[in-house]
Amino acid sequence: PNKFSLSFMTMIDGVYSTVPVLVSFGVVLGKMTPIQLVPFGLLNVLGYAWNLWVCTYVIGAWDHTGGSCVNHIFGACFGMAASASSYVKGSINHPECASRYHIDIMSLIGTLLVWITYPTYNSFYAPPFAQQAVAVNTFLAVLSSAVSAMIFSALFHPKFKLTIADAQRSAIAGGVAMSSNANLTCEPWLALVIGALGGMACCFGIHRARGFFENRLQLHDTVGVTSMHLWPGLIAWIFGVIAFLPFNNDIMRGDLQGKNLKYTLEFDKILNHNKGTGDAVLAQLYIAPMSIANGLVTGLLAGLVAKKIKKVSSADMYLDSTFYAVPDDFYPAKKKDADEADDIFV
Repeated sequence: PNKFSLSFMTMIDGVYSTVPVLVSFGVVLGKMTPIQLVPFGLLNVLGYAWNLWVCTYVIGAWDHTGGSCVNHIFGACFGMAASASSYVKGSINHPECASRYHIDIMSLIGTLLVWITYPTYNSFYAPPFAQQAVAVNTFLAVLSSAVSAMIFSALFHPKFKLTIADAQRSAIAGGVAMSSNANLTCEPWLALVIGALGGMACCFGIHRARGFFENRLQLHDTVGVTSMHLWPGLIAWIFGVIAFLPFNNDIMRGDLQGKNLKYTLEFDKILNHNKGTGDAVLAQLYIAPMSIANGLVTGLLAGLVAKKIKKVSSADMYLDSTFYAVPDDFYPAKKKDADEADDIFV
């Protein structure tokens, strides 16, 4: 009774619980000290576990093909709430809160790795017979989001130019948009559509919504987490609700399994609500508002706790040299030239 089991599955569960932490961390990057990040991370994992339990076992929803709500939406909302409640004056429009072009280019290596491995992430918890379909749908989604990202990157830019931020984030936003239960039942053409919408939503977040949050609401997101996780996550949730709309008694019993799908989904074992009376779609409908509420409340608490700990000064924000040993030739970023001021947030 005083022991707990440690297995491959529990290790994987632990790895997946770090995803919301990494998502939220991107919002407060450079604005919290390492000591402040300790309660931030602990409360994030606790909030994630609570939200997952509520959405899965209390509401009875299915969000195990990537976690559009319990991972992406929750993580983004947690980070934004923590950033707001631990706000440090001067963090918005700080001269050091700017990327460097050669670093942006190098970061595309990470984008490529995520692009390649995203199908594995989305398909691990999928039912065995559907894992291949989930992986293929995710590949199609990130493929179309990469194309969509370049199109909308140019359309959103006043000079019709591509921006590196879209190549970094919007190109893989299709994986987030394909991370709901819609992944179980959608056909390839729909996966392409969902992925393209995810890329578009991410571009919208980078070029429009992020500037609105900063200028109007004073909510600062260091790396653009809301762009990649919140908006595509909401698209995933919407299509997840739509996917379960036609679930009637015939589909739940499996009489129509072979009509569109080449594999069998045992809905009575997958879903907690499987009466075929519309209960499944209601469960899916509730989890996004629940994840947003849980993310905001727990993130607000994490930010308030972090604020009680000694925080970084405005002059030392976003600098590696504040907490890490750096080479002698390390130099802080300089203010951008006038011709670089044609920022993407217009």
